[in-house]
Amino acid sequence: ALQALAEDNASFFQRSGTESGRRFAAAFATLREHGRRLEPALRHFARLYHRFDLDEATPGNGYRSLVQTARCCLAHAVHKS
Repeated sequence: ALQALAEDNASFFQRSGTESGRRFAAAFATLREHGRRLEPALRHFARLYHRFDLDEATPGNGYRSLVQTARCCLAHAVHKS
């Protein structure tokens, strides 16, 4: 969803022809690229983080927290886009 929204917004702002439009277009293009690169890493951590939980009753560790934080940030970026 983030990649599609970022692409649409980049195209929209690029057409404006203004300096601020070009800057917004560049920001959305960067956001799209970061999202594209982040997705494989998050999938990889999501497959592995259960191995590092404290125990079965305590599903928590730094990897799980990293993935959850990144997902919250991505959801916020989607909402704002």
